[in-house]
Amino acid sequence: MHSLYEIETTVKRSSKAKGLSWGVSEEVGKAIRELEQSNLAGMESFRRVIDIGLDNLTKLLQIDQKKTNNLCPIHFGLYFLDQSHKKSLLNVFNFENLIEPLISLPFLFKAAKKNLIYFNLKSNDFNFSISPGGFILLDANQLPQSLSEFSLSITNKREGLYSQGTWDNLYKLSLETFVEESEEKKLSGAGAGLTDND
Repeated sequence: MHSLYEIETTVKRSSKAKGLSWGVSEEVGKAIRELEQSNLAGMESFRRVIDIGLDNLTKLLQIDQKKTNNLCPIHFGLYFLDQSHKKSLLNVFNFENLIEPLISLPFLFKAAKKNLIYFNLKSNDFNFSISPGGFILLDANQLPQSLSEFSLSITNKREGLYSQGTWDNLYKLSLETFVEESEEKKLSGAGAGLTDND
């Protein structure tokens, strides 16, 4: 299993290698780290988005845009993180299709907390609510009033919910952000240079 730092760094570099800006790539790295830290399969979800191709997904750029099928979960989440302070967004909006919605959750959590707002997503497949306190409620109408014969497990061990193949694929992709070492590159300022000044 890889550390959360390794996961965040690899996802960040993989995102950059696929054409996202460093700022967006950093946000994606943090989001996937949060999902993995919460024992949710963020790495596998991210790999599926990369396999589909970011260019094959629709970016949410305006809340009233016509095309909302195959929405990119990264840009969907970032849109609400960046824009949810606007009172005009306190409304109900309909979208056609969101790919890998799990990736959007950390962005929506941040937006809810930052702006003291609530998100309630309803579809035929899934319902959830996010509050500013960081609570998530799944299918609220199906929660029992009491629990019988249940167990509670408490641990400080995080499970790795991604395959070694996913790690290898994303790590290899992340290496594309490295600059090949050469004397010319060192002289032009790439890498550590000729002297170590740490």
